[in-house]
Amino acid sequence: MNIVMLAGRILLECGAEANRVEDTMQRIAMSYGYEETQGYALNIFINFSLSPDHDTRMVKIKKNDTNLRKVFLVNHISRQIAQQKLSFDEAYQTLKRIDKTPHRYELWHKMLFAGLISMGFLYLQGGGWQDLLPAVLAGAFGYFVTEYMKGKQLTLFIPDFLGAIVIGLVAIPINHWIGSPNLAATITAGVMPIVPGVLITTAIQDLFERHMLMFTAKFLEAIVTSFAIGAGITTAFLLL
Repeated sequence: MNIVMLAGRILLECGAEANRVEDTMQRIAMSYGYEETQGYALNIFINFSLSPDHDTRMVKIKKNDTNLRKVFLVNHISRQIAQQKLSFDEAYQTLKRIDKTPHRYELWHKMLFAGLISMGFLYLQGGGWQDLLPAVLAGAFGYFVTEYMKGKQLTLFIPDFLGAIVIGLVAIPINHWIGSPNLAATITAGVMPIVPGVLITTAIQDLFERHMLMFTAKFLEAIVTSFAIGAGITTAFLLL
Protein backbone atom coordinates (compact mmCIF):
# COMPACT_ATOMS: atom_id res chain seq x y z
CA MET A 1 0.00 0.00 0.00
CA ASN A 2 2.87 2.40 0.78
CA ILE A 3 4.38 1.87 -2.68
CA VAL A 4 1.02 2.16 -4.42
CA MET A 5 0.00 5.39 -2.67
CA LEU A 6 3.43 6.99 -3.07
CA ALA A 7 3.55 6.22 -6.79
CA GLY A 8 0.02 7.52 -7.32
CA ARG A 9 0.67 10.72 -5.35
CA ILE A 10 3.85 11.52 -7.31
CA LEU A 11 2.06 10.99 -10.63
CA LEU A 12 -0.93 13.12 -9.68
CA GLU A 13 1.17 15.93 -8.22
CA CYS A 14 3.30 16.03 -11.38
CA GLY A 15 0.46 16.42 -13.87
CA ALA A 16 -0.44 12.87 -14.92
CA GLU A 17 -3.97 12.16 -16.05
CA ALA A 18 -6.30 10.23 -13.75
CA ASN A 19 -6.37 7.10 -15.90
CA ARG A 20 -2.57 6.83 -15.82
CA VAL A 21 -2.55 7.25 -12.04
CA GLU A 22 -5.21 4.61 -11.43
CA ASP A 23 -3.75 2.17 -13.98
CA THR A 24 -0.23 2.46 -12.52
CA MET A 25 -1.49 1.91 -8.98
CA GLN A 26 -3.53 -1.10 -10.07
CA ARG A 27 -0.62 -2.68 -11.97
CA ILE A 28 1.76 -2.25 -9.01
CA ALA A 29 -0.77 -3.87 -6.67
CA MET A 30 -1.36 -6.75 -9.10
CA SER A 31 2.40 -7.34 -9.26
CA TYR A 32 2.29 -8.09 -5.53
CA GLY A 33 -0.66 -10.44 -5.86
CA TYR A 34 -3.63 -8.15 -5.24
CA GLU A 35 -6.11 -8.73 -8.06
CA GLU A 36 -9.24 -7.00 -6.69
CA THR A 37 -8.06 -3.45 -6.15
CA GLN A 38 -10.38 -0.46 -5.98
CA GLY A 39 -9.21 3.11 -6.38
CA TYR A 40 -10.16 6.56 -7.53
CA ALA A 41 -7.97 9.58 -8.26
CA LEU A 42 -9.10 13.19 -8.19
CA ASN A 43 -7.00 16.32 -8.40
CA ILE A 44 -7.14 16.80 -4.61
CA PHE A 45 -6.99 13.23 -3.26
CA ILE A 46 -6.45 9.54 -4.03
CA ASN A 47 -8.66 6.81 -2.57
CA PHE A 48 -7.38 3.23 -2.83
CA SER A 49 -7.97 -0.23 -1.38
CA LEU A 50 -5.95 -3.38 -2.11
CA SER A 51 -8.99 -5.68 -1.85
CA PRO A 52 -12.46 -5.83 -0.29
CA ASP A 53 -10.80 -7.28 2.84
CA HIS A 54 -8.44 -4.34 3.27
CA ASP A 55 -9.14 -0.89 4.64
CA THR A 56 -9.34 2.01 2.22
CA ARG A 57 -6.52 4.52 2.45
CA MET A 58 -6.75 8.11 1.27
CA VAL A 59 -3.96 10.60 0.61
CA LYS A 60 -4.43 14.32 0.04
CA ILE A 61 -2.73 16.00 -2.92
CA LYS A 62 -1.03 19.17 -1.69
CA LYS A 63 0.21 20.53 -5.01
CA ASN A 64 -0.49 20.28 -8.72
CA ASP A 65 2.58 20.86 -10.84
CA THR A 66 3.96 19.75 -14.19
CA ASN A 67 7.01 17.51 -14.05
CA LEU A 68 6.93 15.01 -16.89
CA ARG A 69 10.35 13.65 -15.92
CA LYS A 70 8.99 12.35 -12.62
CA VAL A 71 5.98 10.89 -14.44
CA PHE A 72 8.36 9.01 -16.72
CA LEU A 73 10.48 7.79 -13.80
CA VAL A 74 7.47 6.47 -11.85
CA ASN A 75 6.18 4.70 -14.95
CA HIS A 76 9.62 3.13 -15.41
CA ILE A 77 9.64 1.94 -11.79
CA SER A 78 6.15 0.46 -12.15
CA ARG A 79 7.25 -1.51 -15.22
CA GLN A 80 10.28 -2.84 -13.35
CA ILE A 81 8.02 -3.89 -10.47
CA ALA A 82 5.68 -5.66 -12.90
CA GLN A 83 8.68 -7.48 -14.44
CA GLN A 84 9.95 -8.34 -10.94
CA LYS A 85 13.27 -6.59 -11.54
CA LEU A 86 13.04 -4.62 -8.30
CA SER A 87 12.54 -5.84 -4.76
CA PHE A 88 9.98 -4.23 -2.50
CA ASP A 89 12.57 -2.21 -0.56
CA GLU A 90 14.42 -1.10 -3.71
CA ALA A 91 11.19 0.07 -5.35
CA TYR A 92 10.01 1.95 -2.26
CA GLN A 93 13.34 3.68 -1.66
CA THR A 94 13.62 4.62 -5.35
CA LEU A 95 10.14 6.15 -5.30
CA LYS A 96 11.02 8.11 -2.15
CA ARG A 97 14.13 9.49 -3.87
CA ILE A 98 12.05 10.48 -6.90
CA ASP A 99 9.54 12.21 -4.62
CA LYS A 100 12.23 14.20 -2.82
CA THR A 101 14.23 15.07 -5.94
CA PRO A 102 13.95 18.79 -6.69
CA HIS A 103 13.50 20.17 -10.19
CA ARG A 104 16.50 19.51 -12.41
CA TYR A 105 16.61 23.13 -13.53
CA GLU A 106 16.83 26.35 -11.60
CA LEU A 107 14.30 29.09 -12.19
CA TRP A 108 16.67 31.12 -14.34
CA HIS A 109 17.21 28.05 -16.54
CA LYS A 110 13.46 27.77 -17.03
CA MET A 111 13.38 31.47 -17.79
CA LEU A 112 15.77 30.93 -20.70
CA PHE A 113 13.76 27.96 -21.95
CA ALA A 114 10.58 30.06 -21.79
CA GLY A 115 12.26 32.64 -24.03
CA LEU A 116 13.09 29.91 -26.55
CA ILE A 117 9.48 28.68 -26.45
CA SER A 118 8.27 32.21 -27.19
CA MET A 119 10.72 32.43 -30.08
CA GLY A 120 9.30 29.25 -31.59
CA PHE A 121 5.71 30.42 -31.29
CA LEU A 122 6.65 33.79 -32.75
CA TYR A 123 7.72 31.99 -35.90
CA LEU A 124 4.43 30.05 -35.99
CA GLN A 125 2.51 33.31 -35.60
CA GLY A 126 4.29 34.86 -38.59
CA GLY A 127 6.38 37.36 -36.65
CA GLY A 128 9.55 38.85 -38.11
CA TRP A 129 13.09 39.29 -36.86
CA GLN A 130 12.21 42.70 -35.45
CA ASP A 131 9.71 41.01 -33.11
CA LEU A 132 12.24 38.55 -31.74
CA LEU A 133 13.54 40.72 -28.89
CA PRO A 134 10.20 41.75 -27.37
CA ALA A 135 8.74 38.23 -27.69
CA VAL A 136 11.72 36.50 -26.06
CA LEU A 137 12.05 39.06 -23.26
CA ALA A 138 8.31 39.08 -22.58
CA GLY A 139 8.09 35.28 -22.50
CA ALA A 140 11.15 34.93 -20.25
CA PHE A 141 10.26 37.62 -17.72
CA GLY A 142 6.57 36.71 -17.69
CA TYR A 143 7.35 33.08 -16.96
CA PHE A 144 9.85 34.08 -14.27
CA VAL A 145 7.29 36.21 -12.44
CA THR A 146 4.58 33.53 -12.75
CA GLU A 147 6.77 30.75 -11.36
CA TYR A 148 8.21 32.97 -8.64
CA MET A 149 4.73 33.92 -7.44
CA LYS A 150 3.57 30.29 -7.54
CA GLY A 151 6.46 29.50 -5.23
CA LYS A 152 4.92 31.91 -2.70
CA GLN A 153 1.84 29.64 -2.47
CA LEU A 154 -0.53 32.32 -3.73
CA THR A 155 -4.04 31.58 -4.93
CA LEU A 156 -4.68 30.19 -8.40
CA PHE A 157 -5.47 33.45 -10.19
CA ILE A 158 -2.74 35.82 -8.95
CA PRO A 159 0.54 34.34 -10.35
CA ASP A 160 -0.69 34.07 -13.95
CA PHE A 161 -2.34 37.49 -13.73
CA LEU A 162 0.88 39.17 -12.58
CA GLY A 163 2.94 37.25 -15.12
CA ALA A 164 0.64 38.35 -17.95
CA ILE A 165 0.91 41.97 -16.81
CA VAL A 166 4.70 41.74 -17.00
CA ILE A 167 4.44 40.22 -20.48
CA GLY A 168 2.32 43.14 -21.63
CA LEU A 169 4.52 45.75 -19.95
CA VAL A 170 7.58 44.30 -21.68
CA ALA A 171 6.16 43.49 -25.11
CA ILE A 172 4.02 46.57 -25.80
CA PRO A 173 6.60 49.36 -25.22
CA ILE A 174 9.38 47.53 -27.08
CA ASN A 175 7.02 46.74 -29.94
CA HIS A 176 6.02 50.41 -30.21
CA TRP A 177 9.68 51.47 -29.96
CA ILE A 178 10.74 49.31 -32.92
CA GLY A 179 7.59 50.23 -34.85
CA SER A 180 6.52 46.66 -35.63
CA PRO A 181 2.94 45.95 -36.75
CA ASN A 182 3.02 42.43 -35.27
CA LEU A 183 2.02 43.27 -31.70
CA ALA A 184 -0.58 40.48 -31.55
CA ALA A 185 1.99 37.87 -32.63
CA THR A 186 4.48 39.18 -30.06
CA ILE A 187 2.02 39.03 -27.18
CA THR A 188 0.73 35.62 -28.24
CA ALA A 189 4.27 34.26 -28.34
CA GLY A 190 5.03 35.85 -24.98
CA VAL A 191 2.11 34.24 -23.13
CA MET A 192 2.62 30.74 -24.53
CA PRO A 193 5.07 29.60 -21.80
CA ILE A 194 2.43 30.23 -19.10
CA VAL A 195 -0.55 28.82 -21.02
CA PRO A 196 -1.76 25.64 -19.20
CA GLY A 197 -1.23 23.33 -22.16
CA VAL A 198 -0.50 20.16 -20.18
CA LEU A 199 -3.52 20.83 -17.97
CA ILE A 200 -5.83 21.17 -20.97
CA THR A 201 -4.38 18.05 -22.65
CA THR A 202 -4.75 15.84 -19.59
CA ALA A 203 -8.25 17.23 -18.98
CA ILE A 204 -9.28 16.09 -22.48
CA GLN A 205 -7.71 12.68 -21.86
CA ASP A 206 -9.67 12.38 -18.63
CA LEU A 207 -12.83 13.28 -20.54
CA PHE A 208 -12.23 10.49 -23.05
CA GLU A 209 -11.63 8.06 -20.17
CA ARG A 210 -14.94 9.15 -18.55
CA HIS A 211 -13.29 10.71 -15.51
CA MET A 212 -15.85 13.50 -15.47
CA LEU A 213 -14.96 14.97 -12.05
CA MET A 214 -11.27 15.10 -12.92
CA PHE A 215 -12.05 16.64 -16.31
CA THR A 216 -14.31 19.25 -14.75
CA ALA A 217 -11.76 20.22 -12.08
CA LYS A 218 -8.87 20.51 -14.53
CA PHE A 219 -10.92 22.28 -17.17
CA LEU A 220 -12.18 24.86 -14.69
CA GLU A 221 -8.61 25.44 -13.49
CA ALA A 222 -7.51 25.94 -17.09
CA ILE A 223 -10.35 28.43 -17.66
CA VAL A 224 -9.39 30.41 -14.54
CA THR A 225 -5.74 30.45 -15.63
CA SER A 226 -6.66 31.54 -19.16
CA PHE A 227 -8.90 34.29 -17.77
CA ALA A 228 -6.04 35.47 -15.56
CA ILE A 229 -3.72 35.68 -18.57
CA GLY A 230 -6.28 37.63 -20.58
CA ALA A 231 -7.00 39.96 -17.67
CA GLY A 232 -3.28 40.58 -17.16
CA ILE A 233 -2.69 41.51 -20.81
CA THR A 234 -5.75 43.79 -20.76
CA THR A 235 -4.47 45.49 -17.59
CA ALA A 236 -1.10 46.08 -19.26
CA PHE A 237 -2.84 47.77 -22.20
CA LEU A 238 -4.80 49.97 -19.79
CA LEU A 239 -1.64 50.93 -17.88
CA LEU A 240 0.14 51.91 -21.07
